[in-house]
Amino acid sequence: MDDTTGSADEPMGEPVDDGFADPSGAFDDEERRGPQDRSEEELAEQADHIRRLRRQGLRAPFVSGGVVGFGAGDAAGTINHYHGTAPQAVPVDGRVPGADLDRLRELYVEPRSHGELRKLLTLHGVAVLRGAPGSGRCTTALLTAQEVMDADVVYLDPEADLKRLLNKDLRPGGLQPGRGHVVEGDGRPWASALRGQLLNRLRAETYRRSPLVIIVDDQVPVDGLDDHVVEHPNTEDLRFEVLSRHLTVLLDDRPEGCRKLLEHEALAEELRGRTSMAEIARLARQLAQGERDGHDTDRIVQGLNARLRARAERLLRPPAPSGDGGAPVSLWSRAFLLACVVLDGTPLSRVSRESHRLAELLHGVRSPSSVPEMPLFQESLKDWLDDSDVEFTDREGNPVGDRHPECRVRVSQRGLGEAVLEVLWHDHSGARRPLLEWLDGLVVRGEEDIRVAAAQTVGLLATFDWAYIQEEPLVRWATDKGEHAARRRFAAAWALERAANDDMLAPRVRRLLRNWSRRRDYQACAEAAYGTQIGVLFPAEALGNLEQIAQTQMKSVRAAIHEIYAAGSRIQTLERLADWSLSPHYRLRDDAAMCLQQLSRFRGELAITGFLKEPVPREHLLRLTRNVLLSRDLAIWRRGWDTLRLWVERTADEPGLGTALAEFVAELPPDTGDPSDRLRERFLFYLRLWEHQGVGVDAAAHIASLVTERWSI
Repeated sequence: MDDTTGSADEPMGEPVDDGFADPSGAFDDEERRGPQDRSEEELAEQADHIRRLRRQGLRAPFVSGGVVGFGAGDAAGTINHYHGTAPQAVPVDGRVPGADLDRLRELYVEPRSHGELRKLLTLHGVAVLRGAPGSGRCTTALLTAQEVMDADVVYLDPEADLKRLLNKDLRPGGLQPGRGHVVEGDGRPWASALRGQLLNRLRAETYRRSPLVIIVDDQVPVDGLDDHVVEHPNTEDLRFEVLSRHLTVLLDDRPEGCRKLLEHEALAEELRGRTSMAEIARLARQLAQGERDGHDTDRIVQGLNARLRARAERLLRPPAPSGDGGAPVSLWSRAFLLACVVLDGTPLSRVSRESHRLAELLHGVRSPSSVPEMPLFQESLKDWLDDSDVEFTDREGNPVGDRHPECRVRVSQRGLGEAVLEVLWHDHSGARRPLLEWLDGLVVRGEEDIRVAAAQTVGLLATFDWAYIQEEPLVRWATDKGEHAARRRFAAAWALERAANDDMLAPRVRRLLRNWSRRRDYQACAEAAYGTQIGVLFPAEALGNLEQIAQTQMKSVRAAIHEIYAAGSRIQTLERLADWSLSPHYRLRDDAAMCLQQLSRFRGELAITGFLKEPVPREHLLRLTRNVLLSRDLAIWRRGWDTLRLWVERTADEPGLGTALAEFVAELPPDTGDPSDRLRERFLFYLRLWEHQGVGVDAAAHIASLVTERWSI
């Protein structure tokens, strides 16, 4: 995919802002109401509702962080990014806790790559470990690097380029003598640009002093790096050994139960469907929990993926031959089953309605000789239910009958719906296109919960066939220019969020979004995707690409910034906004001001005023606020004063905020001179105005007296 970017000229005047972001995409352009009809509270409530719907459909946890879970180390990119502490002037590297490494070693099974990697590190000091994401590469790299030096291991900041390791001035943020080092390159541009010359230069820095393992995925080309590359395998034998080791540790007091589980005939088939070591670790915990709950081995295995797929195959079985005595299963029954899977948890009337639409689409690819027509009244809803493994509940999940006024359809067993879709996709290829067409219809016509369910179903299908889903619905949705463009764009973003939930696909999703951030037709969709959990998990990457988007198109990215800040990356977001406030690009400066105003509406622990009492983030907030208030653009500095008014108004609810705000404001004028004098005069004027309007009760007068005293010294 081409990475070229366009360029946006600087606006001659102030651009017209759309007033409010619509992060949920709930309204198409033709049905979008004006700002006067929708308050910010309504928009925020709508965005929160969409966010709750999305999170209900995501597997928890979204992506495992840290290295303490075997196989989860491939997602360790945030292990040392402590966003609640002071930001560093150098890339953030950190030591991996020894207790974590000890726990990993207890569960570790050495792959063939371990010995080869150890040999290369001993010979050269630097090696490239190449393998599929989720295959345990990070675990192998960490433990081998520790073994070579018999010392601590440092996890290097993957956001920084490897060339900085050659700069002696940056040594505090780079290689540490006497320790092993690991850096993971999934989704990073530098990983695809590795050259033998760079590795040879690194050898001089790492040999016998600071061994370094560079992790890349198996899609990265390594031509010319033969002397430094170790291929990391992911064989069935290795996966079984890993499962065996986990069960042995988890059931150390139940050796007989462990033996029965490992000898069960269904376990080998189960492992063939799992390639991620993190998935195998979860499987081991599931098996061990069943054993500790006192269930027999057969019952424990019944809930595994392979058995669920077998149930799905029975549900999607071909029609019974004539003369067998059983009634054939109609195409309409199949459509009802699929509608139940996709719209799990929605009212029965909705599921039935949408199943008719799906059946009409499937009708075009069925074989008329194998599935008879369905005359009206020949089949009833009860007939369909007999061929679907579902149950009925009310809103609270309590069992009810199918005639209950709030009856909702739920798939009877967790994971069965995914198994049905997997079997459908791989075994019934003729249904792929009508299924995707039906999902597209749900996206453009359905209510919010249906749209989210449809989009996340597409994300699930991407885990079965990434190339097909990327080329077919995702690219089309991301670049749609029609009347439903907004809905399709956000659906693509939500689908990518679900796809990134898969250990194997997360690096591909990140790489795709990085490319889309540089292409005009895709930028709006990339921005929407960074406003999901993808931006939350990779904030530095998301903020950098959002900056690229904001520079090249006349569109605010504040909705995505809002999500990243709200999810916890507060200091990192604030620092980036402070940089934007001095940018030569008007869009970045304007976004910085709008984000300052929007983020100031948070209350409680997310309140931006809490930074007034913390030294390091306070400096970022001071720089951001000062640049906004001193801007020559009317719209920008007006947002700055509206923000200060919010802060003054809040002093009545937050003890001590008035004094902290007065100290903060006293430092806003950087020096003496005309701009600073005007800033002082304007602030005192607004304080008198706000006092007259009753803003902040007595806080305005109190703040005015404190800042006047400070400025007169």
